[in-house]
Amino acid sequence: MAHYLELSQMPIAFDPIEYVESAFFDQSNFQMFCVQHGYTDVKVKGITEEDNFKITIPARGPVSTIKFSGGTPRVLSVQRRKVSVEFINIFAENSVEKSLPLKAGNADIIGFYWIFKNEYVLLITTSGVELYSCNPYRMSFKASKSYALSVSWAIFSPDELILLVCVKGTNSIHPFVFKQGTQNAILRLPKFDVDMPVAASSTLSIRESKAITLMERDVVIMSLYNQHYVGVIRNSVTPGAEVLLYQLSTEAPAKLAHILSVDVGGRFTLSIVDDLVIVHHQAMKTSMQFDILSNSESTTTAGTPKHQPMLAPLAVAPTKLQVKQKGTRVSALSPSGSDSPGSVGSSPGTSPLFYSKTTISPELYSPKWVFFQPNVIIDAQYGVIWKLEVKLEAISNMMPDKCLLIEFLLKRKMGKTVILTVCKECLEPGRQVSLSVLGHVFDRINHAYMVLQGGDNSETQYKISISQRDLYKQVFVHFTDRKDMSYKFLVAVLVEYVRSLHKVLIPVEHFLYEMIMNVLIENKCFYQLHQFLQYHVISDSKPLACLLLSRELVYPPATQLAMDMFKRLSTADSEIIDILLSRGQLLTALRYVKATSKVDSVSARQFLEAAANEDDKMLFYTVYKFFEDRNIRLRHTKRFPPDEQCQPFEALYEKWFLTKMKN
Repeated sequence: MAHYLELSQMPIAFDPIEYVESAFFDQSNFQMFCVQHGYTDVKVKGITEEDNFKITIPARGPVSTIKFSGGTPRVLSVQRRKVSVEFINIFAENSVEKSLPLKAGNADIIGFYWIFKNEYVLLITTSGVELYSCNPYRMSFKASKSYALSVSWAIFSPDELILLVCVKGTNSIHPFVFKQGTQNAILRLPKFDVDMPVAASSTLSIRESKAITLMERDVVIMSLYNQHYVGVIRNSVTPGAEVLLYQLSTEAPAKLAHILSVDVGGRFTLSIVDDLVIVHHQAMKTSMQFDILSNSESTTTAGTPKHQPMLAPLAVAPTKLQVKQKGTRVSALSPSGSDSPGSVGSSPGTSPLFYSKTTISPELYSPKWVFFQPNVIIDAQYGVIWKLEVKLEAISNMMPDKCLLIEFLLKRKMGKTVILTVCKECLEPGRQVSLSVLGHVFDRINHAYMVLQGGDNSETQYKISISQRDLYKQVFVHFTDRKDMSYKFLVAVLVEYVRSLHKVLIPVEHFLYEMIMNVLIENKCFYQLHQFLQYHVISDSKPLACLLLSRELVYPPATQLAMDMFKRLSTADSEIIDILLSRGQLLTALRYVKATSKVDSVSARQFLEAAANEDDKMLFYTVYKFFEDRNIRLRHTKRFPPDEQCQPFEALYEKWFLTKMKN
């Protein structure tokens, strides 16, 4: 548990770079393309079986980028030259091929992307941004929108549909966002300047010094808590590096919203996992974890919050791989590190013979690692794709402050099980925390529940909710029969949880009250039970009144407590009548019926059946006459209507009383 990050292997295995001409990863469709045999044979690797196949493309030289469109039909797009992109309807019966050349002028294609699956093609060139609408069936393209810019580099996020363009000779970023179903598919946002440190130089004066040039590798598009940010790694600051988070806006230039402080300098790479920013330091082979919603320890003069790592830097957890072995050693690979968009690397093709497989522990933070957003790591040496994941169980053991831990876990997608485990540990004898701490934990859990139920306008971005039933089944029940558990502490915990529910206006479920009452009765704490009922620590309900009735043999006054509760409820008349009848108190039940004005609505059959079972003829006579009088008053006849099903009791009355009178 000494690692809070781990690698989860994806079901995609591709040929290591040493054995193919080149390889490319497509983030949009999560596919790996391995180009082989003279740039004509291509292996496509995806997550599903239907995404694993081989295709053949025309032999026209080295491939710099290759990817499929989304949607149907799928169109293969290939870039070989700097001035055009080829499109092939490769799955059609009559394969159609088109080329999208650049407009006349001195410009090169930096990259291209499919937008909205196969509706648009976006070209990024050294002279601007060009958007083309696409008809994938006819393989036709039409210019839709263009922006003239002197482009130094550009990055695109297929998940967020955001494009960032950096203008040559500046540290200015021009953002673009794509909106489906609107008149203009592309929207240009206000540009913003990135504050970069001044390059240190002994030969230049302060006035002559220039800011460090913003590099593509130091910029990441990210989404954190449903907000879009541009992350910028800024080195050459004292005492270490920083990650600047600029929040994008459609109305104004992006604003510096957060600063992540890194105590060391060097080369860094960013990943985003479950709204956490993970900063990798490849030289030190460690990673740091930041949460922008955690309390910042300081702010800048402009009021920008500065965040420290949540935990100490640690390495990713070691992992195992099965690799093909050639001879007596594992093949070492050397990707070229191509700068083409989505490129994993390339090297001269060979055709080695594999003899066996062996299990190895690959080098972590290897120079052969290639990072893709938000959390994809590709090891080009061994042909494996991982997703970076957070180990919440390990984090729960590393954060001693239970309140901060629960707040952190409530914002994680898979935090529910861990939260319930933490709550259980907080009650475990020998590890119990104070009621004050438990109260704050319950307050956070219940507040998050209300937020997700729409009962609170808070902007806190919780992802999971813990209901009363969750805590009851997964935590509280486990301690009811524990001999080493103090019943007083358990009752105090349950009462504290009830207090927290009341605080955020969540109605308390009856099973929590039942648990409190059961613990008190089983431990003969009858005075405390009376106090809880008298001062409404335990709220009245029909299930609780019935529970009290069931404990009559253990605690005889429970019957009267139940009756009092039924009376306070004012909607439990039928339950009170049932109780009185079951105890043979028919006359009391009739008096209660009169007192509550229920004479005209109660069931005559229910009373007559109970009276007949008592084997007391005078009691039966009294009850029968009561309802006979009701019949005369309501229907002007002594007879019972057929729908009341009282004919057997009429016959019994006639047998016991009228027959004797005739004789």
